[in-house]
This record gives sequence, C-alpha cells and structure tokens, in this order.
Amino acid sequence: MAWVPIQAGQDHLQQYAKKSPIEALAELIWNGLDAEATTVDVDIEVQSMVGPGRELSYVTRITVTDNGHGIDPDKAQEQFSSLGDSWKKNLNGRTLNNERALHGSRGRGRFFAYSLGDRVRWSSISKFGGSFRRVEISGGADRINGFQVEEIAKLSGPSTTGTAVVVDVPQGRPLSALLKDDLDVQLTARLAIHLLGNPDLIVRVNGVQLDPRPLIEGSPIDVPLPVNAEDYSGYEQPVMTIVDWIDSVRIPTGVVLCTADGVSLLEIEKGGVSGNVRSTGYLRWSGWATTGSDLLLAQLERAPIIDAGRQALGEHIAARTGSLISTIVATLKAEESYPYPDEITDPVQETERQLFDLVAVTARAPLRNSTPQSRKMTARLLQLALQERPESLDLILADVLSLSDVEREELAGLLTYTSLTRIVSAAAEVTRRLDLLATLRHVIYTRTVAAAMREVDQLHPLVKNNVWLFGEPWRLSASEVGLTNVLREVARDDLAIEADLVRQGKQVLLPEGKRGRVDLLLQRTLIGPNDQQSRLVVELKRPSVKLGDQELTQVKRYARALTEHPGVGQSQWSFWLVGADIKDELTGDLTQKDREWGHVLSVEKYDLRVATWGNLLDQAARRLQFYKEQLTYNASQDESIERVRQLHEELLPSSA
Repeated sequence: MAWVPIQAGQDHLQQYAKKSPIEALAELIWNGLDAEATTVDVDIEVQSMVGPGRELSYVTRITVTDNGHGIDPDKAQEQFSSLGDSWKKNLNGRTLNNERALHGSRGRGRFFAYSLGDRVRWSSISKFGGSFRRVEISGGADRINGFQVEEIAKLSGPSTTGTAVVVDVPQGRPLSALLKDDLDVQLTARLAIHLLGNPDLIVRVNGVQLDPRPLIEGSPIDVPLPVNAEDYSGYEQPVMTIVDWIDSVRIPTGVVLCTADGVSLLEIEKGGVSGNVRSTGYLRWSGWATTGSDLLLAQLERAPIIDAGRQALGEHIAARTGSLISTIVATLKAEESYPYPDEITDPVQETERQLFDLVAVTARAPLRNSTPQSRKMTARLLQLALQERPESLDLILADVLSLSDVEREELAGLLTYTSLTRIVSAAAEVTRRLDLLATLRHVIYTRTVAAAMREVDQLHPLVKNNVWLFGEPWRLSASEVGLTNVLREVARDDLAIEADLVRQGKQVLLPEGKRGRVDLLLQRTLIGPNDQQSRLVVELKRPSVKLGDQELTQVKRYARALTEHPGVGQSQWSFWLVGADIKDELTGDLTQKDREWGHVLSVEKYDLRVATWGNLLDQAARRLQFYKEQLTYNASQDESIERVRQLHEELLPSSA
C-alpha cells in the first residue's frame, strides 16, 4: 500500500468537497461514463430512526458501479496524485477508445465524493493483455490531500472490467436532496442530452433507469446563437439546445454549459422557478471543454456567448408561455367561461387579465381535467380573487384546483418575479381611492344625501378605514375613544394603564370635569434625535353641521387637556376640525397673518387647523392625479359610488 500525496494545498482541495449532493453524485456518474461504461448503477442505502412525532431517514452509504475500462494500476498513483492535469486532457475531448465525448478533464471529480461522505473507496478492475488486475484506492476527508493506493495481484479466471465507488456517509450529513422522490428526474436533467445522443447507455438510480424521453415535451430544439465570430474564434458557432419538460417534472429553468456533443460540464444558472413552463437550455460549444481556464472564469471571458444563450432561452420560454396561454384562453372562450371581454380599454383590467392568464396556465393541469361547468366556476373564482381578495387566491388554488404545495410555491415564485401583481394591487388601490373621493364629495355636498349621512356609524367608520385622506405617513391608532384611552395609546406601558389612571384619579378630563371623546387618533414616528412621535387628532362633523365657534372651542379644549397632561411624553400634536362648511364667525381665526388658511393655532406642543371636506378631498385628489392620468381612469360618479357601495354598503345613506 502506498500513500500518494496531492500537490495542492488542503484549503484549495476543500473547495471541491463543497458541492451540492446532486452535483457530486452526477460527477461520480460522469466518471463512469468517461470510462466508456455502458451501464452505471447508483445505490443509496438509507436507514431510519424515530424522532418526536416523525420518522427521520438518512443516507448511510452511496455506491456507484460501472462497467467501464477501469483504472490501470500502473497509472493509478500518477492519476490520483495530480490535480488539474487529468489523463483525459490528452484524449482531445473523446473517451479512451474514441467511443463518445468526455465530460471532465481536470482531475477534480474524485474530490466531489467528499461532498457526500467522509470515507471513499474505489475498487477497480482493468484488463492488461489477456489478464485482469484489481486496484484499491481509498481516501478520507480528514486527509483530503492524498490517497492510499493498493494493487491486488492478477485475478485468476475470467472477469469483467469496471469500477465501484463506495462513499460512507457519517450520520447527520445533510443529504436530503438524495432522499427526494424526484432524484432520478434531477439527475436525468443533467444527463439528458448525453443520454439522448447515446441511446445505448444505461444509468440506473436505485434500480430506476434514467430516461429523458418520457419527460420531454416535443423534441429538443437547437438554436444557433447570433454572436460575433470573434467571440468564438477557432471553434464552431455555439448552439443552445432547449429541452421542454412535461408538467410533472419539477425542476427550475436553468442554463447548462456543455461540450459540442452535449456532455454537461457545469450548471451555471437556475432562473426564477416558472410556474408556467420548465425548460433547460444546454449551451453547446466545444470551447468550454478546451478553454484552458476554469469554467467559472470562462463565463466572464465568454460573456457574449452566455448572454446570447440566456436571451435565446428567455425568448423560447416567453413564446412557449404565450402558446400555452392562447390554448387555455381559447378553450375557456369556446366554453364561454373566459371572464374578460375581447376588447379591453381599461389598463387596470388589462393588467388583471394578464395576471389571470398566468395563473390559469399555471393551473392548466387541473383545469384540463375538469368539466366545462367546473372550469367556468373556477375561472370566475380566480377573477374575483384577483379583483377583491388576493389573499384568497392561495385558498382557491389549494382547495378548488387541488394544486400541491410545490405547485403553489412555484406560482408564488413566478409572481415574485413579475410586476403584474404589484401593478394590479397598486392600480386597484388607486382606483378605490378615486372612487372614494368621488363618493365622499357626493354624500357630503349633495344636500338631500348629506342630510341623511350619520356621523358616528357612517362617516367615522368610512374615514377610519381610509386614513390616507390626511396624508400617506399617518396610520390609525384609535377611533371613537375616550381621552383616557387616547392617553393609554400614547403613554409608555410602564407609565400608565387605564385602570391605574382611573384608580389614581389621573383621567384626562375637560376643565368642567367631564370626560371628552375624539373621533380619530392618527400617529406617525418622525425619525429625529429622539424618534419623536407626531400625532394627529381629527374631529369630524357630519355634513349637516356648519363649523363655528362652538366646534372650534371644543377642539381647543381637547387639545389643552391632552397635551398638558404629564403622561403624554415627548410628542408633537396636531388637531384638525373637519366639516362640510364654515360659519362666517370663524373668518378671523382662519385667515391669520403669516399662516396658511385654516391654521388657527401654533403653540409649543400642538397645532390646530380647520379644514373643509372640499379642501381635504381636493388635496387628496391632487396627490392621486398623476396616477389617475397614467391609468386613464375616467369612471363616472355613479360608477364610483356603486363600487364603494359594494365595499361599504352599510356606511352610505340609502339615498346616495
């Protein structure tokens, strides 16, 4: 037995022992194929242990066996002592007997085994002349910078060539990817082009043969990449071979660098998981195998080729998605189940329709297998979810369409990478606000309707749910609460609670000892030296009340009682009195020198303003004007009122 050291630092070698389990396992398979094996078998031994409430399975040993030409004992020490100078480099990209294309030539694949376990043993039989010889090679992750090589004497009797690699996995090594049901599919995706080009090859994982043909939709497509000749000088034009997987294949869209013969070298990219189509682009070019530098560096040196490949794959996925959308939409339209008209002028509805199409294509399998009546109901449910209750979309996908968790996660990933959901949500919010402004203006300033508008159970709740009317930074803190509860909202937890305040006689009272109430308490935090809280108290009056001295005096008393209380802490307060109209008696208060109209008081602790609903709605409308123009939103007043009524019927007078 001889110890064969590797002429490389241990830290450098460790980087090859940090590959993903599937990538490492694929590399062991490729080593067998490079040895001209026609059969490679992978066996994964698993044990289980019972934990709290569940059974835990873990990998204990991985064995990869091939019938290739084996490892020549005379060359074993030389081959296992080198790094970056594999014997394969002298074969001009072909296997030893020129049978097929080579996968690797850098002598790093054997170190990938340490990504799977801590002990590795190669047992190989090769033929020399008319006899067979065996060589045993072993290594450990604790001594990654060398291997033990032991030659066994010539074998007596007939034998067959091949190599068995046994990897012992320590308990606790996270190899969950090798325990998943789709392991064979994941490996098939990495070997697909090579297996298609060499139909005589047999690769089995736990007895299941890897066969890409049943997993592929249609036939692979070759797309010559339109790159400048100088970008691939000395080699043939790069080609992107695109494989479309059937719906049941759960692998992310990706790009794989390959030799011109389709041998996978490196998976360079996994794009955002597409809930619509799953395609792999095999970027075939002989330059990847002979570039003379690391493939990761080659990506930078050959960036135009990579970019052209990504663009070709992206265009293919877009075209395939469009084709699927056309098919699904055509089916729904033929059954009169499609919930959108042929001609749409509203940009919000058009964006919503695009999102609907994406979701429908994602759910094409259950839609395809349902009845026309069921499809019609499902289409309507999806439309309603997108329009009014996006949070219910997941429930519909799970319960109605019976999409699996994985399928719904893929859809979530798709929607994460598209702007459609954000556009729909933002556009819907803007249109809802525009509708509310039109409705408020109608119910407040239409005499017959305003007389029927109640303050406490209609106007207050309607405004409470739309505090953006007073500016975007505000958030609702309290509504229709006593001033004592206002104090509780703003005081520190360790300073006072309502029960303590009542017991200690520290309630916030008006000068005559009465308990006061405010309509809305809004607050925001201004980021400053002390993170000072800025609070807004809004006193709303129903449309039939004309603001005068009495109403203004009421708010002044609230302001003094609250801001002068020691429990409010470091806060800056604003008090607004809002009504439909104002009496002439307030003219002097509203038009003061060096202040904008309506700014009544400005003292150290608070400001007090009076505003009409007309001014307030005008300001809010100006903030939304840009978005209204971009959306070309021109709904009539009646249409806006009807939409608001659908959302808040109980908050509007019946005569509105």
